[in-house]
Amino acid sequence: MIVRPTAEGVEVLAPAKLNLFLEILGRRPDGYHEIESLMVAVDLYDRLTFVDDPSGRIALRCDDPTLSTGPDNLVVKAAERLKAASGCPRGATIALHKAIPAQAGLAGGSSDAAATLAALDRLWDVRTPPGRMDALAGEIGSDVVFFRYAPAAVCRGRGERVEAVTLSRALHFVLICPPVGLSTAEVYRHLRPPERPRPIGPVLAALVDGRPAPLGGSLFNRLQPVAEALRPALAPVRDALASLGPALAGHLMSGSGSAYFGLGRDRDAADAAARHLRTLGLGRVRVVTCGP
Repeated sequence: MIVRPTAEGVEVLAPAKLNLFLEILGRRPDGYHEIESLMVAVDLYDRLTFVDDPSGRIALRCDDPTLSTGPDNLVVKAAERLKAASGCPRGATIALHKAIPAQAGLAGGSSDAAATLAALDRLWDVRTPPGRMDALAGEIGSDVVFFRYAPAAVCRGRGERVEAVTLSRALHFVLICPPVGLSTAEVYRHLRPPERPRPIGPVLAALVDGRPAPLGGSLFNRLQPVAEALRPALAPVRDALASLGPALAGHLMSGSGSAYFGLGRDRDAADAAARHLRTLGLGRVRVVTCGP
């Protein structure tokens, strides 16, 4: 994420994430699933601005009328959680400009929550220790901690145990966001964990090595078949990416869907794929980048 001061407070650009690998190891006693995932942050951003409010009130407004701005919104949850944990009496007026689609497997809500923790920690000058901030992020949502370690990390547990990974080169993706969404909870309800989980080693080694071809061949998402069975209308998106052949090193659904991405062999290949996919009318198409 990108955090910067403004004349009135703090502004944060909160990135979307892609899952290059997602395996489900089993169901936990707390009802969540044990996962192992390799995630990367890409340059598709929500923008949040924060202005201090001495009254102590937390107020959120959003340019997407379909999103709640009440206490169930992760931005409000994050603000209230940090306020309670730090004992800070101050509040904030928060404006959220959405660019990351909801129900797409891109973790826009989690990214917004991580952005809120970072911004208000600076705005209120509460200086939360890193370990405590990680714990707060994990309490708010499974993917929130990842954004504190972006641009790339391995996530385990229910997603809150995060280990940063160093990227050796930039990666370029063509991203398709279909008009249909998917509920993460619904996808997980229909999932049957595998008897023999796939190891993360090959995709992690390929990412560190930095060559798109072996990385593309190692992409994997255990949730993708489940999501596609629930929403058969997504099959044309998958097939369109597959039809591009050698132009892409590989393709995959991100998280529980419904967004898909193709890994370009370079930026030119990703741009060419995007131009073709835009002619098919399958959804919003753009090229996104991760890395240095």
